[in-house]
Amino acid sequence: MKICLYCETPADSLEHVIPAAFGELLHAPNLDGRICRACNTRLGLLDEQLARCGPEAMLRRFYNIQGRASHDSVNPFERGSAKGQRIEFAGWDEEKGIEVNLEIVDGVCRQLREIVFVETESGKTHHLPVKVGMTAEQLRASFVSLQVAKPFLTHCSFSKEEEQWVRQLMMDAFPTATSEEATPMSTVYKVAVSKHTVTDRYFRAFAKIGFHYFLSQFPHYSGHEPIFEDIRKVIYDDVGTISRIGEFVVAREPHLFSEFLDAKGQPPQGARLHFVDCGFAPGICIAHVRLFVSSDWVTPTYTVRLAHDPAAVERKAAGHAFIYYPDGRKGKYSGEAAPLTINVGN
Repeated sequence: MKICLYCETPADSLEHVIPAAFGELLHAPNLDGRICRACNTRLGLLDEQLARCGPEAMLRRFYNIQGRASHDSVNPFERGSAKGQRIEFAGWDEEKGIEVNLEIVDGVCRQLREIVFVETESGKTHHLPVKVGMTAEQLRASFVSLQVAKPFLTHCSFSKEEEQWVRQLMMDAFPTATSEEATPMSTVYKVAVSKHTVTDRYFRAFAKIGFHYFLSQFPHYSGHEPIFEDIRKVIYDDVGTISRIGEFVVAREPHLFSEFLDAKGQPPQGARLHFVDCGFAPGICIAHVRLFVSSDWVTPTYTVRLAHDPAAVERKAAGHAFIYYPDGRKGKYSGEAAPLTINVGN
């Protein structure tokens, strides 16, 4: 049995190059028997932050991409994951004249279930998300942590289906407070802006995708070679700093593949896909990762510098497009992978 890329135990697990949180993809290249279960679980925190905290988390919700059924269902607009913070997505509610938090559910943008406190004197706004399963004690503790200065006005947002349990929760948490009549959630917002707060794990996830894809395409590299020692350490070491990541993961202009994109670098209307390619040239091994390419968004390409290899004297490259089915899942598959034709040049 092969030895794990990141430790000295037997490699006994399957690693998805494109995180399983982005759906099962037919014919997708993976790494089988190259990583042990413990390291696979540890590195799963990188995928978790990528899929729940970064811009990709919003696009995953927008396109209603489902991961494994065994994974916990987490609303990234309510809480963060793997030390990344929740997605802050806010817009201006013209009906109420206040800033409100938003979320994306099944491709639809709507107001987040929350209580908004507006200080009367300063006009400062505080937001308290109301989560499913929240207790009265947790709601009170969250309110205290906001340190809202009195006097203040209170606005509640929830759908008609949620009204009964949300009002009961508020009555249990604040039995002496008065409650206004419920008003429907607004449907029109202005200047909606999202904020993503991530750690080094987010960028290390791109490094992991690039490195593991490279090994899946060029098996004559085991990944244990000394030239890969630095990229292995960057991926594995949970040091909590982004300062060194820039040596290995760099954002660049969108990487184009003419066989899937038009002359303007856009895919066909309605198409959704990921691009990953890799290769080696004299002295260097490299990969590119671009997630959630569509006609709706301009997403960055991340270049992953894998290694300097003096022994590499020729040019070779490989790439895949991971394409989602336009009409939703087919059985257990959300889409399929197709190899790319790449001209390596001179």
